Amino acid sequence: MNSLKAAICLLIVLFTFKSFASTVVINSDFSSHIVTNLTYSFEPSSIETALQLEPNKWHSVNTKLLNFGLESRPVWVTFEINNTLNNRFSPLILIDNPFLNEVQLFHLRNAQILSEMRLGDSFSLDERTIKSEFLLTKLTLPASSSTRVILKVSNPSGLRIPISLWQQDVYLTQKEGFNLVYGLMVGFLAALALSCILLYGFTRKRYFALAGAITFTLGLFLAYLGGFGFRYLHPNIPTIQQVIMPILLILIALLFFPLQQQMCKPHAQKITRVQKLITKLLAVSLLFIWLLPDWLITAYCLIITPLVLSLYFLTTYLSSRSHPSKSINALLLALGFFNAVTVYFIITVMGWYTFETMGLFIVSVLFFSCTFCLCYAVMKQFITERDEQIIEQQTVIAESTAQDTLLKERLALQEEAQYELESQVDERTFELQVTLRELEEKNRELEQLNTEDALTGAKNRRFFDKKLVMELRRSRREQTPLSIIMIDIDHFKTINDTYGHLSGDNVIKATADIIKRFLKRPLDEVARYGGEEFVILLPNTANQGAFDIAEQIRLHIYQNPVIVAGAEIKFTISAGVYTFIADDINTPELFTECADKALYSAKQQGRNQVVNFETIQ
Repeated sequence: MNSLKAAICLLIVLFTFKSFASTVVINSDFSSHIVTNLTYSFEPSSIETALQLEPNKWHSVNTKLLNFGLESRPVWVTFEINNTLNNRFSPLILIDNPFLNEVQLFHLRNAQILSEMRLGDSFSLDERTIKSEFLLTKLTLPASSSTRVILKVSNPSGLRIPISLWQQDVYLTQKEGFNLVYGLMVGFLAALALSCILLYGFTRKRYFALAGAITFTLGLFLAYLGGFGFRYLHPNIPTIQQVIMPILLILIALLFFPLQQQMCKPHAQKITRVQKLITKLLAVSLLFIWLLPDWLITAYCLIITPLVLSLYFLTTYLSSRSHPSKSINALLLALGFFNAVTVYFIITVMGWYTFETMGLFIVSVLFFSCTFCLCYAVMKQFITERDEQIIEQQTVIAESTAQDTLLKERLALQEEAQYELESQVDERTFELQVTLRELEEKNRELEQLNTEDALTGAKNRRFFDKKLVMELRRSRREQTPLSIIMIDIDHFKTINDTYGHLSGDNVIKATADIIKRFLKRPLDEVARYGGEEFVILLPNTANQGAFDIAEQIRLHIYQNPVIVAGAEIKFTISAGVYTFIADDINTPELFTECADKALYSAKQQGRNQVVNFETIQ
């Protein structure tokens, strides 16, 4: 079942089936729409001149993906949205190119600006209206209205502008599937890279380390291509976003050179000397390429990388002709697939052809094909070298019969040592796994102790602070109410003074046990907030529901005294209730403060009662 879900997500992400109507119409069946009915112009200099521009100066385009190539001028793009619903609708507008420098979005109705937003990879993650690696923002469409969207897009490194509209829940579902599949792809490449590095550690063959470095860089490139490199590695340094992709392409090309030298037989040909010189110059240029403008870095990369790769391909081909081997042929295929990736980016960035929704699929197939060929090449090289070593040993044995017995003993010892080494590796691996499992169990026990109050067995203040932040995010994301109940034992000092501190502790513990019995859902949590004070967190609970729970707890404690050491202790509690839908999650203490104010009001009004925060406003 999980495999079927993953396959469905993959199809959604790679092919993104959507409607392609001639106009953007919002109705009750709307889920998503790729905007194809676009018009564009390079003439306006401001939104005012764009609104006053004559219709014949706007150029129509009906393709699914707008691509102007390496265009240094900003382009103005516009389209219409017709909301046929009788209520306001807030779709998400997605520009599925995370590498655009700056996008100004104007939402208008009858030439009046409803909203204005700025997007682009020149903004850090915290500066974006929606914290996403993609260029994503929300529109608010008035009921039964026709509105216009105008975008000003600037990016000298390539103007590729795929625009789509999404219903928010549909986008979140699609994004979850995309993140899953993309994470699996990047994780798979990382696992292959790690495997190569481990093989290098066992064999000390440099081509394993080089193959691992290339595979890791390919995975890093794929992560940046999806915007995740920016989101997780440097969300507050957006300037790296534009230059990192060309630099990674050049770096991968440079890593192929020492791998080729390791696997191919040396040549004294002039072309090989030229290749070494060009590679050295390319490596030196990588140190100073940061000083160039973004568009020049992109152009330099798209010109020099395929030329260098083609030279590598040529010299590898000549080596395969003179010394045929499956490992060199596999390396030749890996170079070909990676060169195809650079050709794809040249075609895409220059705007010569639009691949539309197949782009990510093409790059993924080429990347994985390159990786598989690369891993096969180094494994085959290792096996070939091992076989050659065995053949050489057998030849020496055949020529020197006098040392036949000795050599056989050496081979037997070598095989035994190899077997012992493999056995030791398996044994150490098993011991390590057992140790790791024991460590995980201890960590879980320690984490459990760190989150529980020793006296009551309820969660402690530290756990509550973390849980509150998590539930605030859930409330904001799902737009569901979150209720907080603050409970305090009335006249607790009197209980301590009258019955002793040990009895007071028993009263606190009994109060915690009573509260737990009234919490029925797994997500409901009670924590000891401090001293005789408790706090209850009720996700997705309306105000009246929270108030009822608090009142039931208060009434039960009031009607059922606690028996401690043969003495009947009758006590009461006061409670404050606050319910809200989270908007700002950066100040969680404001929400507990509101519940605490309601509790304080209950104390002021005579104790043994529940007060709703709304009643004291």
